[in-house]
Amino acid sequence: MKIWYVSKYAETSLNSNASRQYMLSKAFVKEGGDVSLIYSRSNGKWHNSYFSFYKCFTHEGVNCVEINGPLLKSLGFSFLRIFSWFLFELNFSIYLITRSVKHRPDIVIVSSLSLLSFFTVGVLKKIFKYKMVVEVRDIWPDTIIEMKKVSEQNIAIKFLRWIENYGYQKADLFFSPIPLLDVYLRTKLKKPFKFICITQGFDNETVFKSTCRYEMSFNSEYFNVCYAGSIGAVNYIDELLSAANLLRDKKIRFIILGEGPEKRKLIEKYKDNKNIIFLNAVSREEVIPIISKADLLVNLWGKLNIYQYGVSPNKWIDYMLSGCPILVAYNGYRSMINEADCGFFVEANRPDILAETILNISQMDKAELTIMGLNGRKWVLDNCNYKDLGSKLWKFIQEETN
Repeated sequence: MKIWYVSKYAETSLNSNASRQYMLSKAFVKEGGDVSLIYSRSNGKWHNSYFSFYKCFTHEGVNCVEINGPLLKSLGFSFLRIFSWFLFELNFSIYLITRSVKHRPDIVIVSSLSLLSFFTVGVLKKIFKYKMVVEVRDIWPDTIIEMKKVSEQNIAIKFLRWIENYGYQKADLFFSPIPLLDVYLRTKLKKPFKFICITQGFDNETVFKSTCRYEMSFNSEYFNVCYAGSIGAVNYIDELLSAANLLRDKKIRFIILGEGPEKRKLIEKYKDNKNIIFLNAVSREEVIPIISKADLLVNLWGKLNIYQYGVSPNKWIDYMLSGCPILVAYNGYRSMINEADCGFFVEANRPDILAETILNISQMDKAELTIMGLNGRKWVLDNCNYKDLGSKLWKFIQEETN
C-alpha cells in the first residue's frame, strides 16, 4: 500500500524533535508500507537552500519529500507565515501532479495544521482516485476563535471554516489524538464516518540522556513542583506563579523549565519570590531526566468549550514517562491521566484552588506519590508506543479502505 502523509509542520528525526507524523510513518514502513512524508522546509532547522519546488530523500525507510518555502524563525503570526501556507500548497500540488501520473498513492493522509492542505488533497482526490484520510490534531478554526476571541463572522475565520467543512466532507476516514473528536465530527457531518483515536506517543528508539544538568535546582528539603514547556500566554504560567506566591512561606519550590515570549515578564514580576526558579530550555533528550527529579509536574489549561472533546498533548507523554505524579488545571474531558491513575485534575483558572491542591499534595505520603508516578509511566509504556499505535492505525486504514 502506497501512503502519502501530508503535514506542513512535520519534522524528521534529522531535527531534534521528530514529529508524530514521522513516527507513524516509520511504523507504517515496518508494516510493509511504501510511505512518503510530505512536509515544508519552512519549519526546518538544518536544511540548505535550494531552488527546486521540492527535494526528495529516504531516511529510516521513510520517503521524505521536503516542499520548498521560506525559513521561518518564529512560530508567531506574520505575513511571511501566511505566504508560506499558500506557497506550500502550490509546490505540493506541483509535486502531487507530477508524481501521481506514474506513482499514484493509494492513500493520502492529510494532517492539520495547515487546513489549506484539506482543500488541495480534496480537490486532487477527484483526479487521482486515492482514499483521503484526515488527521485532526487541533480543532480549527474553533481553537483560534476561543483563544483569540475572534468573531465567527471574521472573513478569515469564514474562509477557514469553509476549508474545514470541505475537507471533512471529502474525507473517507478520520483519526485524531483528541479522544472525542467523533462527537465533534457529528456536529459537522450528516454522512456516516469511521473514526479511531490514536493518542500522542513516544518512540522506543529515542535515547534519553542519563545525566541531569539541572539536578542541583531540585532541593530535597523542598517539595519540588515543576513545569516544562513553552512559556506563553496560552500556557498560564502566570497563574501557576500566582499560586506560588500564595505558598511562598511553605517549603515548596516552583521550577519553570523552558522559553517563550512571557518568560522575561514573569521573571521580573516574581523576582522577589525565592521559591521560584527559571531554567533555560533543553533538548528533547534532556527533558525527561530533568523533570524526573521533581515531586510534582503541573500543566495548566484555559476554560475553552473546545476542550469538551478532550486533549492529548505531547507534554503528558513526557510527564508520564518521567515517573512523577501530575497535576492538571483543566475543565475539559478527562483522559490518560485519570485512566492511568497517575495524577490529579483541578478547576482551571483558579490559582487559589491550585495553591491549595499543591499544598495538600505536598503533605501526602511520598510512597503514595511514587506509586502514582510509576502508574503513569507503566500506562504510557503499555499504550503509547508509536510502533504499536502505527500498527493499530495501519490495520484500521487497511480494513476500512478495502
